[in-house]
Amino acid sequence: MATMKDIAREAGVAQGTVSNVLNGKGNVSSEKIRLVEEAAAKLGYAVNRRAKLLRKGASNILAVLLPNIYDRHYADFYLSFKHYAESCGYSVSLYLSADDPENEKKQLAAIRSEGVAGLASFSCLPDRGQDVYASFGFSPEQVVFVGRMPKEACSWLGFDYEKAGRELAAEALARNFREIAVITESLNFSCERLFLNGFRGTLDGSPCRVRMIQTDSLHCNNHFLQLLEENPGLEAVFMTNYGLAQTFSSIQQTFHPEHPCDVYTLSPLFTMPAGGIRRYELNYRLLGKTAAQRLMDPQAAPASSILENGGVRRWTAAPIKNRGCESLTVLTLDSPTARIIKSLSKLYADATGIQIKIVVSSYDGLHEILKDLGNLSVFDVIRLDHTWLSWFGSQIFMPLPASPEMEQTLRAFMPGLIPKYSHVGDTMYALPITPSVQLLFYRRDLFENAALQRLYKEQYKCELTPPKDYAGFNRAARFFTRKYNPSSPVSYGSTLTLGNSGVAATEYLTRYFSHTADLFAPDGRILLESPAGLAAMKELAETRLYAPAQHCGWWRDTAREFARGDTAMTVLYSNYASEMLDSGSLITNRIGCAVVPGSNPLLGGGSLGVCRNSRHSREAMDFIRWVCSENVTTAMTLLGSVSPCLKTYENYEVLDTYPWLSLTQECLSLSHVNRNPPDLGARFNERQFLSILGMAVNNVLSETMEAPEALSFAAQAYRHTFQKESSGLPENS
Repeated sequence: MATMKDIAREAGVAQGTVSNVLNGKGNVSSEKIRLVEEAAAKLGYAVNRRAKLLRKGASNILAVLLPNIYDRHYADFYLSFKHYAESCGYSVSLYLSADDPENEKKQLAAIRSEGVAGLASFSCLPDRGQDVYASFGFSPEQVVFVGRMPKEACSWLGFDYEKAGRELAAEALARNFREIAVITESLNFSCERLFLNGFRGTLDGSPCRVRMIQTDSLHCNNHFLQLLEENPGLEAVFMTNYGLAQTFSSIQQTFHPEHPCDVYTLSPLFTMPAGGIRRYELNYRLLGKTAAQRLMDPQAAPASSILENGGVRRWTAAPIKNRGCESLTVLTLDSPTARIIKSLSKLYADATGIQIKIVVSSYDGLHEILKDLGNLSVFDVIRLDHTWLSWFGSQIFMPLPASPEMEQTLRAFMPGLIPKYSHVGDTMYALPITPSVQLLFYRRDLFENAALQRLYKEQYKCELTPPKDYAGFNRAARFFTRKYNPSSPVSYGSTLTLGNSGVAATEYLTRYFSHTADLFAPDGRILLESPAGLAAMKELAETRLYAPAQHCGWWRDTAREFARGDTAMTVLYSNYASEMLDSGSLITNRIGCAVVPGSNPLLGGGSLGVCRNSRHSREAMDFIRWVCSENVTTAMTLLGSVSPCLKTYENYEVLDTYPWLSLTQECLSLSHVNRNPPDLGARFNERQFLSILGMAVNNVLSETMEAPEALSFAAQAYRHTFQKESSGLPENS
């Protein structure tokens, strides 16, 4: 194995320089950092992180002790634990006990010898497991027991297993089953005992005959086959382990297909719909994160915690009434969400018999349709850009009625969404379906590269970090543009989206609102000619120098351009961000995200409303409530959309797939933008205004006008157009 001395010889530098570079210390030039990194890579040198920790005299290692890694709930727990711990600077070691008490003790000895800072354990030790852990030198605050609670455990995390038993037993009663089996793992484990207690207690006095089995993965095949052979009238089984449920289902379908049997089981969280096994979900990914947090900061939460059960995921929360309607037609903007709704709507059709027809249109095409919609009853549901709601909402939508069902739907949404995505004045016309917000995405591997960090500091006398304002954004964009910096590993510093006047105006407003929150004065005057307005236009014109000559036409194009790997930064709406991870992406696992420069992002996305002319308004309302529900929008988010529902942002299957979504939730509340004139209110046609502003942007970027002249022209055009509208004069007068 190569040594630091070998690297020093290869790079032509002192051995101390190599040490400083590999340990991130010292005032080393960017050129020497580059030489050391290239030499280390050539010689195959890997930094021994464990040795570095030992030299520091402190452990940043956490351990996880699992029965196995092939059961999905254990894998979910471990992956979430590991992801969160590593994001906080810890490393994670995995140990397996195979549910063998003697083997668990051997693993405890190995874990202790590693000098870990903390341990999360699914212990199989009977009775006083806490005492056993103490005998190996673990203090109470170093260990969190998970799922299974040993007697006298000082710190425990899990779910309400007794409640899970009660609720699954209620399913058996609701289905009027007469012969069932309950299959658990060892009743030595507290979670299995609690589940069984809840199940039995609920069925007391019922005519249902229950067969009890304890089993494990080694012996289950024989147990399951015997159960099916001896109980030909078995209607359903209720289980505590999803992996065992899969095995049972396979054996039943293979050996006794003539006797179908419903299978219910406790399960890790599954965001996507699937047939077959009926799952009562417990969020093991959240459990993993919570366990890591507990070990890193034992004082931050109670010693023992019961996390909320997920329950049985239902894709139609309540019976949906079909009043003779055969189909509904949905008009929507071309976006990732349109494709996703089309796919998931098959579930709705299966449940109701109502086919969902999706009509997809471009941004400009949708505007033309809505402008001339008149009394046409072609569409039942329309997805409207949230910036158009104030102008089009009362014209094309019928008001949404208040009802207990509507109140239940609204309670699931993130706080603060309803006024922005639903109301015109005091009337609710739509429900949020894809609330999104601008985020800054950057190439994390470039911003964390030591040689580039040093070179940037040499050139600009400041640190290379995600920019906080657009002056810093342009400075970083210039640094990463090869035309201005031949050492840049990418060709461009930034993207720009300029496909039509509306999106060009948005690129300008992104910068404008980094300086101020108000586009209009309290008396209605437009503030384009202000210092903030002029600074924003100059910043945008400079960014044009650091972007590809062929601009992006739409946000989807922007995401895909960034995914090609030749650009350092992009500002993108979160509902298009999943496009960065398509199958051809060159930057997967190298994407960083931050709040946009100025910390005042623009909101995007849209809302769904019932078309005023729909002949099936009640069915359309049912569909909107269904597609905006937490189950559906969370599945949509995993497929690449975004969700209005708060619970989606607690789903770690989703967050692990799209790490920026937790920041999305934060940034939705950060946006404080006043972009409508106070004197026009709902009569403000923002689409028309963006066309005026977009022409000014294009005139500046094409160098047809200077920034002050273009902004003055746009302000005059605004006053000419909208003052006539506010006075009631015809537009062509």
